[in-house]
Amino acid sequence: MGTSSKKRIALSAAMMVTLPVAALSQGAGNPGGWQVDLGFSSTLKYDDNFTLRDPSLGDTTIFDNKLTFGISSVTATESFSVTGSTVFRYAEFPGRTATGLEDPNIRVDYARQGVNGSVSAFARYRNVDREFLDPFQVEAEEQALLGLGLTPITDDGGTLIQKSGGLDLRTGINDPLGFSLSIRHDQRDYQNVTDPQLFDRRTTSVTAGATMKVSPVTQFRFSAGVTDYDANDTPQTDRKTYDASVGVTYDIDPALVLDASIGRTTVDTTQFGTPTSRDGTTTSLRLTKTLPNGTIYGSFGTTINQNGESKTLRFGRDLTLPLGALSASLGVTETPSGDLNTVADVTYSRQMQTDNISVSLNRAVSTNSLDQDVLNTRLRVGYGHQIDNLSRIGLTFDYGRTEKAGTGAVSTVERATLRATYTRQMTQDWGLTGGIELRKRTDSGAGTDADAHAVFLTLDRSFSFRP
Repeated sequence: MGTSSKKRIALSAAMMVTLPVAALSQGAGNPGGWQVDLGFSSTLKYDDNFTLRDPSLGDTTIFDNKLTFGISSVTATESFSVTGSTVFRYAEFPGRTATGLEDPNIRVDYARQGVNGSVSAFARYRNVDREFLDPFQVEAEEQALLGLGLTPITDDGGTLIQKSGGLDLRTGINDPLGFSLSIRHDQRDYQNVTDPQLFDRRTTSVTAGATMKVSPVTQFRFSAGVTDYDANDTPQTDRKTYDASVGVTYDIDPALVLDASIGRTTVDTTQFGTPTSRDGTTTSLRLTKTLPNGTIYGSFGTTINQNGESKTLRFGRDLTLPLGALSASLGVTETPSGDLNTVADVTYSRQMQTDNISVSLNRAVSTNSLDQDVLNTRLRVGYGHQIDNLSRIGLTFDYGRTEKAGTGAVSTVERATLRATYTRQMTQDWGLTGGIELRKRTDSGAGTDADAHAVFLTLDRSFSFRP
């Protein structure tokens, strides 16, 4: 069921009335000292298949008013910040409406760098309607904040409540003997979901390490860690992973570095009340050569998880260009089932006088929450052109593909998003962005092929002041 023209006119009028009341002056990042940042953006969006169903359930109109805030303090050795946001949303879906405050999100960061040590910590809370999550953006956030693998490009609705935190300590950075400690915790609770990959889970990991410099060209390292994973899935999975390793970094000559390690991993899993255990030797070997315009390297490694042993051989090149940079690697991964999968990682950026281009590609094997080995491919291409001092256009293309990397029934899921925007600085304080968005999703298991087309308009403003 589509949205009536009268309601669309009312939403547009509401946007124009609300914005001046909530408007704030434009601000910038914190150059040092205490700073308070406030921001407001209002977006009106129309989508003919917002949930990406095949066939479409009908048209959707969304009116989001997003408020962001930040308090930060920056000194030469210490930084502290509290950031948060929330959205006042009015959305008309086929056959229903949604209104209220949504997506409360808050994050606290602290870091201190001393002469011979450092400490950093973060904590985050988020309660979000999954219908409004961009899976490509979620993936980027998780990798940056938690070091997690690629996330499934699912479209199931429901609510995600996420609590996460971390702590990193380092001492003896400039001493012959140094120590480190890293702690991570991630808890995710799902409500009103049907996808079998989405269930309540908790992951806590602790890793301790030590480094010992025995000569100007040789450094040994030791590490030990444990990861506790508990899931409220059908088999009630409880898994503990123990890792220990010893490694060495050796400068063969000023331009050639050898890095090697060997260790042991034990995985204890309990499912349906039955305990099982798997263990094995882990190895890594990397040889890096420094060249006048970058580096070239080759590496080989083995890892152990609940499915068995995986092996990866990879060759890479990091290249500094006159107007940009290129980092690329290509290799092959053998999964525990013996299947060979091509893996790759490419990052390219180029900055010209009025144009900029960025390309990133990641293709890697991981194990999903159902203990299936999957091959994930992610591609992102971005282009921007500065028309004049006040306006620019942008194009972004995101593509994701998940398929089986070994044995087992894993559906091949593909998702693509093409987004074109035009941004204009209307005044010193106000910015206006309009654009279109095309999305597509196919699922071999469900036999679906869905398309969506959307248009949107965003008006935003931000304000910063120093108390």
